[in-house]
Formats: sequence, C-alpha cells, structure tokens
Amino acid sequence: MEKNGFKITLKNFYQGYAPLAHLSSVTELGNEGHASQMVNADVLGEVLQQGPGLANLTNGTQAGVVSELINYILDTPPASDSTYGIGATKLFKISSTAVASGGTPSWPKTITSATAGKTVAYLKGVLYYFFNTSSDSTIGNYDLASTFNDAWQTGLVKATLIPVAVKEDIMLFGHGRYVGTYFSNTATINKTKLDFGTNTEVADICFNANQWLIAVNSGITGTNRNQSQIFSYEAGATTTLLSDEVSVGVQKIGWLYPLNGVVYVAYQDLSFSGGYKIGYISGRRIEPLVNFTGSLPTYAQRTLYKDTILFLSSGLVYSAGAISPELPFAISQLADGGYATCGALSAPFGTPMIASTESTTYKLAQFSNYDVNSSWRSITIPVINEKMNGYIDEIVVRTNTLTSGASAALQLEFNQGSSTSETHTITTTGKRKHTFNVNQSDIEDFRVYINYAGSSTTANCPIKEIVVYGHYMERG
Repeated sequence: MEKNGFKITLKNFYQGYAPLAHLSSVTELGNEGHASQMVNADVLGEVLQQGPGLANLTNGTQAGVVSELINYILDTPPASDSTYGIGATKLFKISSTAVASGGTPSWPKTITSATAGKTVAYLKGVLYYFFNTSSDSTIGNYDLASTFNDAWQTGLVKATLIPVAVKEDIMLFGHGRYVGTYFSNTATINKTKLDFGTNTEVADICFNANQWLIAVNSGITGTNRNQSQIFSYEAGATTTLLSDEVSVGVQKIGWLYPLNGVVYVAYQDLSFSGGYKIGYISGRRIEPLVNFTGSLPTYAQRTLYKDTILFLSSGLVYSAGAISPELPFAISQLADGGYATCGALSAPFGTPMIASTESTTYKLAQFSNYDVNSSWRSITIPVINEKMNGYIDEIVVRTNTLTSGASAALQLEFNQGSSTSETHTITTTGKRKHTFNVNQSDIEDFRVYINYAGSSTTANCPIKEIVVYGHYMERG
C-alpha cells in the first residue's frame, strides 16, 4: 500500500444501530460495527447474518382457527407445552407447535359478550382473562379443566390497556385510571384500590425488588403530549398509599420489563419522530440507553430472547440488550413481525411467536430458519484527505465456512448514496475469505451495503469482518 493509503475494518457487528441512526440514515457517528440501517439482521453474536424467518403454527391462520388478531399471549406457560392467548372475542390454547382446535373443552373458546380481549394471567391454578364488552371491562376465569366463568368480575372501567402482574397469591390489574387488587387466598377483590385521577391511564405493572411498579400516563390521549410517572407500591398491596415515584417527565410510557434486578422502560417523546427510547430506572430517574423508530409498544409486545428484550415497533421485531455481559447494551432490528399489523409478541416456549393481521388474514407465527428479506448498512465513512478524495481498491470479507446455498451481495454506496459500486457476491461452499476488486475513484464518503435477498432460508452467510482498502488521489 502507498504511504497515502488507508485500510478501514468493519467488525464487532453486535454494536447494533449507531447512536444517531434513528435520526439520519447517512450518519457518520459510530464505531466499526455500528449500522446506519438494517432490515431483519441478526447481529446479536460476533457475526452479521440473516435474521430469523417466520413459520406459521399448525392451525395458526384463518384457514385453521386463528380468525382474529391475538392481542396477548401468556409468556409463562401454566402447564407443560401449553399456554393461552386472547383475541377480540376468543380465548386460544397454544402449544409450541400448534393452536389448539376442537377437543374438550372445545378450542378456541368464544368469550360471551367480548369485543376486545386484552390480557391473560395465571394465579394459583386459575387462568384469568381480561376483555372489553360493549359497556365495560370484564374478567373471566378458567379452572384449566372444564369450567369457564366469562363474567367472574364485571364493571371495570372500559380500557384500551389492561396490564396485569402477579406474585405469590396477589394479582394487580390496571384499567383506565385505576389499579385493582385480588388476593386469591381470601378471594378478595378491590377493583379500584388505587385511583390516579382524571385523564390518567395505567400503562403497565410489574413486580421487582419486593415492590410493585406501576407506570401511569397522564394527559389527553391521541397525539397530545403525555406526562408520565412510575409509582412504587408496597409488596403486600394492602394500603392505598404509594411508596415513591419516578418522574419520567414529558414522555409516554409503553412498557416496563424487569430483568436481572434492573427495570427497563420503553417510552416516547412526542416532540420528534425519533423520540422512542429504551432506558432503565435508576433511583428516581430514567437513564436512557438506546433509541428506535416506529411506534410505542405495549405490555403485550415484549419478551425475553437470548438475554435481550425483544419488542415490536411498527410491525418489526427489535432486540435491546446484549447476549453476554461482556458486550455493550445495543439495539438492532432483528426480524419481521409478519403481516402489517402486529398483536402479541411472546416466547412461552423459548422461541418467539408473533400474532399479526392484514385485512381479513391472520396468523400466529414463530421464528424459523432465516429471512431473505435481510440487509445491513454500515455508518457513512468519509475518505477525504485535505484536497484529495478516496480511491477504493479492493474489499476483503471474512466469513464462517460457507455451506451450500449460502450467499450475500455486497455493494459500496458512495457520496451520500448518490452512486454505487457493482455488486459482489459472497458465496462458494467451504470458502471463508472473499476478495473483490473495486477500483472506484473520486470518493468523498462510502458505506458498505450487505443484502441477503439472493440467499437461502436454510443456509446462512455469517460475516465476521469486512476490510476496505484504498488510497488518496487528486480529484479527477
């Protein structure tokens, strides 16, 4: 290489999105593994590879028994290979491979008077299902044998969100401005134990470090700004007094998620389109960690996968966290959610499953094999040296040993994406090192684009490192 040459190495793709990727697709701020854009890309480990594809569960479409969007799926199965979900009007029984059909009792179970199912919870041998009717919100229960009571408790405030959390023999449930409590050992219920006042909505509830945490959004719903708080409440749930408060400020909370003693929060600042964040509670404040775009997920749209928090945003599955404590907390867009509108995201049997709908079609699908609608773009890298522009000579790509059918397309996008190099294909069974001549001049900046559109759903192309070689030359 001449003395005026340069070598740029891209690796450590586990860093996920660049810090400002949510604001600019041509961002230059970041490290060697940061992405400016990605679509269904798996960067959770030490390689860049295709994200997981989706496969429908048996009976998991309208051709089977899923004739409505499943809004919530219980993340912790109450029995071996058996959990439950709720749609607009039906209760579903779900295994790791199928949505139950028929049997005794007959599945799916139509819920009397239901218009919008919200949540399912399990406590002390009983399944509780929360839903709206035309006039109120109602709780039904099921003994996991043969008896359903669709009107076990009625008269709750008709609510858009009904988050529920349980511990030992206590269940807390939000509905509109209220949090209700239920003690199974004494069969005692108080539907309005806590009242947060006019124009408030309970967004989520969780239990962590011997206290309940209750996320409350206040303000007029719609596109109006919200003021949010996270209240702590004593573990016994016997008083009407709150213990403490975390003031989130002019934000709107989507969900709370306790993991390894830390409570993570998804929230939104309505003042700009990139105002979606994941943070964590630290004392009486929220410490922001990463940003994302799309929409604010709810309590029904997050789960744990490979020690990271998966959540839905605008029909896409994101991962936030790290699969090893030695890696940095990062955010990436991992997989597609299926159809345009997504409902529940859950992983009751370890493999994430997602409910989605489009027009009159519905499905419940889970991660399976690889998605060929997968791509990744690096941050934009300037290659200007005083009055000289860059000249790209060649690219060397290192992969894991490729199997038959594995491939990926590589291009360079130059000068803020105004032009591109020819396409180079990373392929060949048994190969690990791939060298491509580029010979492109007058480059002010570039980014690397990896596209898996021509790859396989069963043979992946894991990329370990991309090295770009070039030199500086006078402008032509």
